[in-house]
Amino acid sequence: MRRVSQPTACLSLAGLLCAMLVLAGCRPPATDTQEPIGSQVALRLTQTAAAPTSARPAPTVRPSETSIPTTTAIPTITPTPTISPTPSHTATATAVPRATVELGSLPHPPARFDGPSHFYFGSPTGGFIASSYRYGSVGPGQRFAPHHGVDYSAPAGADVVAVAPGTIYYAGSDLERLFGPQNDFYGNLVVLQLAQPWNGRALFALYGHLDQIFVQAGQAVAAGEVVGTVGATGVALGPHPHLEVRLEFPESYWDTRNPELWLTPASGYGTLAVRVTNAAGFYLPGVRVDFVCGDAAPRFMETYWYSGVNPDDVYGENAAMMNIPPGYCDFELTVAGQKVEYRDALVAAGTVSFVDIRVP
Repeated sequence: MRRVSQPTACLSLAGLLCAMLVLAGCRPPATDTQEPIGSQVALRLTQTAAAPTSARPAPTVRPSETSIPTTTAIPTITPTPTISPTPSHTATATAVPRATVELGSLPHPPARFDGPSHFYFGSPTGGFIASSYRYGSVGPGQRFAPHHGVDYSAPAGADVVAVAPGTIYYAGSDLERLFGPQNDFYGNLVVLQLAQPWNGRALFALYGHLDQIFVQAGQAVAAGEVVGTVGATGVALGPHPHLEVRLEFPESYWDTRNPELWLTPASGYGTLAVRVTNAAGFYLPGVRVDFVCGDAAPRFMETYWYSGVNPDDVYGENAAMMNIPPGYCDFELTVAGQKVEYRDALVAAGTVSFVDIRVP
């Protein structure tokens, strides 16, 4: 076992029905990746954050809580005489510990791994983000196309609202106008341009798979105003709202960012940005990161699988999750058969906290 001891930051999430099907050969320009992007199979997503049965005992010694760690230093690695086997609950995900992509085809991480939060979005609907199919993930068993947004659990016909004030850029179907890798991918969709740009760049929210649409292009809307209802149009197994963040190019499938870094976390919770790289400084795709925080609920995320999804312009992460309880979290991941532990990462409420894991 290898242990990383470095202080640096998820509300239990419900499962939902969701799937996305991408035509074989639809890839971002100028990439040599081999992502599993064709012949995707829809599966039922399952809840991954179980309710704790007992509180985790507090450690006797903790680092200072006076600041939010934003380190980019390489953590101290202490090998043990033997390699611990992968825990049974991660067996499926770690059967292929690294994605079948050329690491050089992924963007190179920026030197700085921190920055101010940009929580511009409110929630688009009730419910929770699907735990097993987050941004950049390929879903349970690596059977989905890499996800360019997040999906919420919400019943058919439920209201979908504007995440912020802005103007409707597009409202209708994508049968003839392309917003994804193929026509009729999102079905009925709404694209909202936020009134507040980010660093002088236009910011858009895309809502996919809607049933009814209540707005039209050019219409000004207020935050919380209903723009449509939950449906299952386009490529969707069942009713659910799909949300994407697009920066500058509202019709480009390749210019998305992770919505969990733009959505405002619940009161009293924070957001976690994670970077997993190798000793040469390259992003490691398709690595499952299991972690436990102060509420003792098990959670996991996967690092982004291919170059068609993008790290945040500020953070340069390759995994993220919102609604993390404040306090300390412990992380575990398995790369090339070796388990790495990363202890005492500090999460602060109301902001983004950072965990930088460099695997030798």
